[in-house]
Amino acid sequence: MRISQDWLNQYVDTPPEEELEHVFEMAGIGVEERENGQFTLEITSNRGDWLGAFGLAREVAAMTGNRLRLPVIEEAAPVTAKSLKVEMENAADCTRYHATLLENIKIAESPQWLQKRLIAGGMRPQNNVVDITNYVMLEMGQPLHAFDADSIATSTGGHHIVVRRARIGESIITLDGLEHQLSHDVLCICNHKEPVAVAGLMGGASSEVKDHTAKVLLESAHFAPAAVRSSGRTLNFGTEASRRFERWVDPAATARAAARATQLLCELAGANVVESIDVNAAPWHAEMVEIRLARTNAMLGLKLDLPTLSALLERLRLKVLLKDNATLVVETPSWRNDISREVDLIEEVARVHGYDKIPQTLPTGANVAAGRSLVQRLEEKARSLLLRSGLQEVVTYSLENAEKVAKAGLIENGLLASPPLQLRNPLSEDYTQLRTSMLPSLLGVLQKNAGNDPKAEAARIFELARVYLPKNGGLPDERRRVGIALSAAVPLAHWQKGSAATDFFSLKAIVNNFLEGLGAHYAEYRTASNQQFHPGRCASITLEGEDIGVLGEIHPTIQENWDLPQRAYVALLDFDALVRHLTLRRVYQPIPKYPPVDRDLAILLDESISAARVNAVIKKAAGDLLERLDVFDLYTGPPVPEGKKSMALSLRFRDPLRTLNDGMVDELIENIVGALEHECGAQLRK
Repeated sequence: MRISQDWLNQYVDTPPEEELEHVFEMAGIGVEERENGQFTLEITSNRGDWLGAFGLAREVAAMTGNRLRLPVIEEAAPVTAKSLKVEMENAADCTRYHATLLENIKIAESPQWLQKRLIAGGMRPQNNVVDITNYVMLEMGQPLHAFDADSIATSTGGHHIVVRRARIGESIITLDGLEHQLSHDVLCICNHKEPVAVAGLMGGASSEVKDHTAKVLLESAHFAPAAVRSSGRTLNFGTEASRRFERWVDPAATARAAARATQLLCELAGANVVESIDVNAAPWHAEMVEIRLARTNAMLGLKLDLPTLSALLERLRLKVLLKDNATLVVETPSWRNDISREVDLIEEVARVHGYDKIPQTLPTGANVAAGRSLVQRLEEKARSLLLRSGLQEVVTYSLENAEKVAKAGLIENGLLASPPLQLRNPLSEDYTQLRTSMLPSLLGVLQKNAGNDPKAEAARIFELARVYLPKNGGLPDERRRVGIALSAAVPLAHWQKGSAATDFFSLKAIVNNFLEGLGAHYAEYRTASNQQFHPGRCASITLEGEDIGVLGEIHPTIQENWDLPQRAYVALLDFDALVRHLTLRRVYQPIPKYPPVDRDLAILLDESISAARVNAVIKKAAGDLLERLDVFDLYTGPPVPEGKKSMALSLRFRDPLRTLNDGMVDELIENIVGALEHECGAQLRK
């Protein structure tokens, strides 16, 4: 919003330029630029009344206490309409429509004073009719539009205006010369057969005021902010008019703005009023809001009395009534749709009284313990561990669309996803729903990395973020997830350069180190089947019997869907479930004094028995003397019988209090072999 100090001085005495800037800032109006009495102001979305000189003058008068001198504009009584007819299909889109038919218009240049005001407001003068509509908009905040009445007349000479949503197949060429295909999201002003303007945005070229125009139909209406915003988003453009309608236009000033423009058209364009009509489908009614003196003083830390509180509110042109000795009742004006609760009025009191006059006090009461929570510290630890594993952290959008979900192979109520929560008004087709899995986000990063440089080194990324699982009849369940993704490097032919291998076990090693670093030492990996992962290269992760995630190689079909040139490996962990098994407490032990004893075992067992199962049996049988256990070889094939596998294990024993001898270790080995035979059906290979 641009305004000159000279213009404001027409309605209220303003302080010097620097002080006026301070007045704007104390009122909550941002000053983007100030030069030679010209102000460029940043208007908040809840104060549409500030997008007019009248509204700014009211605010300056309230903040300075100076007298307001707004011109008195009498609403002219509607002239009996003979040819005018206005029809509104939906009162929710347009609550009021005022139309005035004027004749004997003489198109010419506007007088200099009017042109200077328009230029000061950031608009380009065109002709007296268009300039008057723009001037009234800048002055009162009410957008107007002038139609060439002859171009929208019916075959019988009447003028039939219909306010409705566009129909399928309709289009319009707007004043800027661009053609727009319309949809049902677009609110239109139509004649008896087709759209002649996009309501609240821009008029059509077919009905614009031309040099030979002699008869004008003047529109002054109140369009619903949501309807204008929807039209602008659909057609992808905005105007000074839509900027005002999207915030709020005073519904009670519609007829006054029409009267103001009509007066100027008669004075500056020689117009005569033929007839007018005012259709008020949903009359505006003031709201009554109570404000308590005790509550106001408690929230602001002031010691106001009731007369002072009333005087502060009246400076804002609010009608104040006394309810009792401790409460006031305020009637909200039509230009202030942002006042609906007591706290809104208390904020107004703070602004007018002055934020700088609110005393500074130190907080009292018990101090809340500072520092990060256990979960926050675990998150920090988790990020540190993954970074130290050579991964790079990424931050992706928590929104996605159905196409990405389908490309990732996710299904409703599947292992990785639930039915997504849809956005009512998505800003982009790429982001229409809350994600229920991190898989599409991670694959998207791998795809972009490969697209930027197909021969780039392997990508190694992670993200710790939230997914949103819908619940019936409530807000979604926000769950923290850890996602890890690796892509294999493109093979290099150069003899000096080799690519480090990236495979399932590379990812498993990262996950295992991550879990152990957080204090989860007994994670169990089991073969799993999941449609997002390659058959036979996928494992579930359980911790103390609870399923906490899955890892594996991405299914070739999904790899192809995302145009990934190399194999990709992904791990998805439920961080909230993981936290339940973690603690930041560490137990330190002295460096052992006595030497270890190493033994190897080779056993034959069914292929269906997992290494995790074997490890659990051995640890239970060996007790505290088993210091380390590793699987270093796994073999299937001749001479191993079909359905069997050979597993070789390395065991390290140590006693912190004495040196172990062979007899003691042999006894432990016998216990282990017996337990494996009994619980796993294993046979010792010799």
